[in-house]
Amino acid sequence: MHLRKRRFTIPAVFIAALSAALGTAATSAASAATAQASTTAQAATAQAATAQAQAATTARRSAPETQPPTSQSYNGLALTPPMGWNDWYQYRCGITEDDVLANAKALLSSGLAKLGYDYVNLDDCWMAGTRAADGQLQADPTRFPHGMAWLASQLHGMGLKLGVYESFGDTTCQGKPGSYGHYQQDADTFASWGVDFLKFDYCGVPPGTTSASLQADYEQMSQDLKATGRPIVFSEELPVAAGDANPANANYLPYVSLSSQISNMWRMAPDETTNFDSTVFGHLADDLPLATYAHPGAWNDMDMLLTGTTGYNWTAQQQETQMSIWAEMASPLLSSTDLTSMSATTKAILGNKAVVAVDQDPLGRQGQLVAQQNGVDVVAKPLAGGDVAVLLANPSSSPQQVSTTATAAGLPSAGAYSVRDLWTKTTRESAGTITETVPAQSAMLLRVSALRGPGILRYAPFAAVSASADVPPVYPGSQFQVAQPGQTIPVPAALQNEGRLPMWTATLSVTGPSGWKSSGKPATALILPTGKKVSGTWQVTVPPGTAAGTYALTATARYRWGAGRSASDSTQTTIQVVVPPTGTPTLDQLSWLSATNGYGPIGINKNYYGGPLTIHGTTYPHGLWVNSVATLYYYLGGNCSTFNVDLGLDDSDKGTGAVDYKFYADGTQVYDSGVVTNSTPTVHASVNVSGAHVLELYVGEGNGTISYGNADFGDPQLTCAASS
Repeated sequence: MHLRKRRFTIPAVFIAALSAALGTAATSAASAATAQASTTAQAATAQAATAQAQAATTARRSAPETQPPTSQSYNGLALTPPMGWNDWYQYRCGITEDDVLANAKALLSSGLAKLGYDYVNLDDCWMAGTRAADGQLQADPTRFPHGMAWLASQLHGMGLKLGVYESFGDTTCQGKPGSYGHYQQDADTFASWGVDFLKFDYCGVPPGTTSASLQADYEQMSQDLKATGRPIVFSEELPVAAGDANPANANYLPYVSLSSQISNMWRMAPDETTNFDSTVFGHLADDLPLATYAHPGAWNDMDMLLTGTTGYNWTAQQQETQMSIWAEMASPLLSSTDLTSMSATTKAILGNKAVVAVDQDPLGRQGQLVAQQNGVDVVAKPLAGGDVAVLLANPSSSPQQVSTTATAAGLPSAGAYSVRDLWTKTTRESAGTITETVPAQSAMLLRVSALRGPGILRYAPFAAVSASADVPPVYPGSQFQVAQPGQTIPVPAALQNEGRLPMWTATLSVTGPSGWKSSGKPATALILPTGKKVSGTWQVTVPPGTAAGTYALTATARYRWGAGRSASDSTQTTIQVVVPPTGTPTLDQLSWLSATNGYGPIGINKNYYGGPLTIHGTTYPHGLWVNSVATLYYYLGGNCSTFNVDLGLDDSDKGTGAVDYKFYADGTQVYDSGVVTNSTPTVHASVNVSGAHVLELYVGEGNGTISYGNADFGDPQLTCAASS
């Protein structure tokens, strides 16, 4: 299921209740998501077996009672969140047994398996399009010629485990045979193959399904797996079936509650998209109210890690942010990337032992919200041994300063505390206050410990360094703040001492990349006692000729403490530099300011399946493929006059889809296609964008659903001045 996301604010009363409790305790292209087509007709013997099995399943369907969450694993498995690899977001339906084995070997050679990444999980499409004559599932004979039992034995020989995928209904999300009517048969089959993990999706909903029967179906598969006697981790998507991953939905919390009793992990939010905000911060917002349901053996599943995944193009900071949030929330850590070609950055992020230790902490507690400040979530996760992992998550488009205390995070009163940044691996001593400037669309993960005795003098004082670039919006009211080459930007910065000991001969300065000019003298303080700060403002000039991109500015504090020991701390803020397009570029030749897609990566000069962009038989060498609902923003800088494009649904999926295209120039609508379906002739749009700084391209649901909403922009061309 693929549902739209929105961020909500947790009520203050709920935050207070959580804080009190903490202190006391110290699936395809767009059509795939709703695919409910029946499987291909089976041989007569298979039909008979299916009918008999379905009759048995229907007879035992009954309404389960929703019980309060327990604190035990229903099958004794997954006492810490499962870790490993899943093929879906990288390979989708193109996965082969060779790909699986190559990634399994990469888990071993990279050292990730030794760290705990030991599940190798297949998602949809591993199976053939039909069941065998006796009703048994069978592997795709082309992509998995040796079958699942052989693959399991290969992985077990490496010390790894095999996971497979199925759906509760008639079909999977990709139209493969579903498990409905075959629950016990499929459970027995998986056990006989040596399967160690089952992901049980929500697709192919049988006619007549009710909330009660749906819950009974998931509970039945749970018990059928257990009855095999083989230890198989049960991962399921019952909460997503509620229709919206939102506690406001009447079925949602009861489904989560049941899941915590009948499974080891459950998806509590929609599938991930290329939109970083909705995928990472949206899923965090959905998961924050669910902490009480998680415990050893039962985990809220925020979906897969997209570190290094092709087509997502997330920065290292964004990937670290996802890893931090998933670890704080005790989510399973299942990487979905090509591990055989992962970069050193990807390996370092997935292999950060300190962050993995937070996720895998044996206490088994999920992080709980203790405060929201300046839009930043302050989340605390108690750890075995008394430490607390503190997450500071900033979903906003600008850096935000946030301050909390060790005691607010759930630590006992102490003379001082150590605060360790798990990414920079820097430890500082705090008198109790923890103030950080969290970069835009980012998070910080800290491990905080109480210090007593000689340990108090071990670390340098905690230096709260802040900086922000005061870049004006592109146009009044715009969400985008960008600079152009030659522009000078004011950058205020500050240093505050939050340690127990005073700092002395403290200095603060701001610098830019090589070649950038920063005007302003260092701010200084001879003595900086606890709680005091020094600040200043620097004028930073973007050099003429600077290429478009995001550039870091660094505020650096240097000081002495204790018996003359030296220390330094820094923080960064960023400036996005843009250059207006010139001439007659097509959009595939430009970088967007921001983009979101309803499903999968945006296709540049190709459709979802990798084929050419084609509308009613006409192929476009230049263009974009998106899935509704999608929004793309391009910087024009007032330098362009006209936007020309052909619009229509891509020929690759001719379903019942419908979309509508709307274009906006600096927030004002300048074009509306109306509803476009597969039968609509190719729509040509010629739009006046004169003087506009930002062009927004929006593709909505033309018929109220995202199904088959595969929308193309054919030869999307701007006409711009020769130079800005």
